[in-house]
Amino acid sequence: MQLDCINITQENSNLVSYSVYQSAGTNKTDLMKMRQLLNIALKTELTDRQRECLEMYYYKNLKMVEIASLLSVSPSTVTRHIKAAQRKLKNLAKYC
Repeated sequence: MQLDCINITQENSNLVSYSVYQSAGTNKTDLMKMRQLLNIALKTELTDRQRECLEMYYYKNLKMVEIASLLSVSPSTVTRHIKAAQRKLKNLAKYC
């Protein structure tokens, strides 16, 4: 692997910074960090019921009526749990 050396001077420091910014290409690193933070938030910031409802809804693709039936609660209760969890995660994402 060949490494390129760049001599950064006062005159070219802005160009080098811009070049590095432009060559970033993807946001793969940011997405990986966001996934890690999401996993931590799912485990630590949500109630057990909120996490359970989210997992059934998003990971298992169950409908809210089906989740309500499995948990012996009303569909509106499931909706409230999911909405509350989404609000918490959205608020946490603002700080990341």
